[in-house]
Amino acid sequence: MATLTAERPIEDRERKVDTRQQGSSVATGARWFLAACSFGAAVLHFGYSPSHFQEYWLYGLFFVVVAWLQLLWALGVVLTKWRWLLLIGIALNGAVMIVWLLSRTIGVWVGPNATVSEAVSFPDVLSTLLEGLIVLGSGLLLTGPRLLGRRVRNPWLTPLAAGSATLLIAGLAGYGLTPRFVGGHDHAATGHDHASGGLTGNTPCEQAGPPASEGQVFNSAGHFHRGPLAQQPISEATRVQLQAQQETARAVAVRYPTVADAERAGYHESTVYVPCIGAHYTNVALTRAFDPAAPSELLYAGTAPDSRILGLSYLVYHPGGAPAGFAGPNDVWHQHTFNGGLCINGAGLVIGAESTTRAQCAAAGGRKVPLTDVWMLHDWVVPGFECSWGVFASECAELGGRIGGTPWDKPDPSRPPIPQG
Repeated sequence: MATLTAERPIEDRERKVDTRQQGSSVATGARWFLAACSFGAAVLHFGYSPSHFQEYWLYGLFFVVVAWLQLLWALGVVLTKWRWLLLIGIALNGAVMIVWLLSRTIGVWVGPNATVSEAVSFPDVLSTLLEGLIVLGSGLLLTGPRLLGRRVRNPWLTPLAAGSATLLIAGLAGYGLTPRFVGGHDHAATGHDHASGGLTGNTPCEQAGPPASEGQVFNSAGHFHRGPLAQQPISEATRVQLQAQQETARAVAVRYPTVADAERAGYHESTVYVPCIGAHYTNVALTRAFDPAAPSELLYAGTAPDSRILGLSYLVYHPGGAPAGFAGPNDVWHQHTFNGGLCINGAGLVIGAESTTRAQCAAAGGRKVPLTDVWMLHDWVVPGFECSWGVFASECAELGGRIGGTPWDKPDPSRPPIPQG
């Protein structure tokens, strides 16, 4: 009898342990579901980090760091039962949701899109929804409601439900990474993507590859605007004034039809031919002020003496913001100030885009120049190159080719075109 009495408490304790383990099946399924949510959000952040690196290095770094943290959290939440890990999940995903809300309302206060309200799209809504489920689910696991402590009689029900939810999340995340969304995930001043506004992937410019430099596709407010430049309405009087200015500008293009003509007039090569924007020839003495009759840069189809003119570019030193420029609001100026500016050698030739690091620039024999207070505006007024993306567009859709070549060369296979949805 004494032996039986002594053994019963042990049996009771084992029975209690077994009951807790059986009753934890719902909580285990919940952890697997939250892991799937975190993994799906991580996949989306990894998928969109390259496009955010193109916009600004800090945006891309934020996406990569968040993606890795969400991936590690997904592993940790199913391999451990640490309560502090659930608190981290709430804090991390709650913070990411706040950043998303700011980016869709008043801006994120840093970088070129500091005050830009971005467009809402399926991938970012899905990611935010998954993060919200993580916050809610982690809170429920922490508070320990009776529902999560109940035992499920059918041992297959919980894994079946968690597995089905995981497959659904995987499918939605995969759909969010299709070209329909990836190709149009650009920040536009008007809050819409360009995939439906003229970026088809078939223009010579797009076929030549991604923008060679960030400054080509960011305007003065930091809006990404590769593709057609939306036109704002102007009055009749403004239109007449703009027409007179453009007639003056066109006369300049007629005056310097070839590279040889430009060099005789004091212009010097500052870039090789670059798809979408041409070869730049600069007269530094004309950068002090904006004058339609005296563009500081002329754009050509190459660097040979007989290369023909493609357009004009007004490079102006103007502290305190963009110069007044042409009549009306449609002359959207841009700057080359990202990541420390362009890489320029001692001869004044641009030998590296803004993405070039200081070490890479130094190794190539140049130095990074921030170009603070230097503004640029392209003006496509040359007959035959009235660019379909707009007379003041940052890039000309009709200009393909390859860097260092001409518009009529085959694109460089090492710079694949960006797919469009």
